[in-house]
Amino acid sequence: MNYEDLDLSFREFESLILQKGSFRASTLTCARFTKCTLIDVDLSEAFLGEVVFQDCLLDKCIFNYANLQRAKFIRCSLTNSSFSRAFMGQASFMGCFIEKCDLSVCQIPDGEFINTQILSSSFENSYVRSSTFENTLLKDVDVSYADLRKVSFRNTTFDNIKDEGSIFYGKKPWGGENPPSSWNEFESYGFD
Repeated sequence: MNYEDLDLSFREFESLILQKGSFRASTLTCARFTKCTLIDVDLSEAFLGEVVFQDCLLDKCIFNYANLQRAKFIRCSLTNSSFSRAFMGQASFMGCFIEKCDLSVCQIPDGEFINTQILSSSFENSYVRSSTFENTLLKDVDVSYADLRKVSFRNTTFDNIKDEGSIFYGKKPWGGENPPSSWNEFESYGFD
């Protein structure tokens, strides 16, 4: 099914099963997906401001370059999906399972990952500043070159975090490299 370049704002989708469909470049402001299954669906370049995905299964979905500002993912399973270069300011992931997802080069300021498992996924080169990870599991996650300043990791469990070149205030909670101890070492980090 093709829903490309349409205005589907405020629409409600319930128990929808969509495979190999497309919402590419569509506007879905305040749309709601409840108990939906989306497999191999293209949502790239879509405007998904304040969209809600609740109790959904999303597999092999593409959100590249999408605007997901204040989007909510509630009790969703997201696997093998790509959010590369998406804007997700104040997006929330609550009670979600995220595996093998590409969240690289994303803008996720003030995002929330609450009671969520994130496995074998990448935040490489992403701006995650001032986000919150609470009661979350991060396993086999790549945060290399990500901006993690002012990120809160309350009650979060870490297992095998790759963090080369990431920016973080203070000591990294997963046991990564300590902050610089001298001015010369600080300058070599390349902070702005």
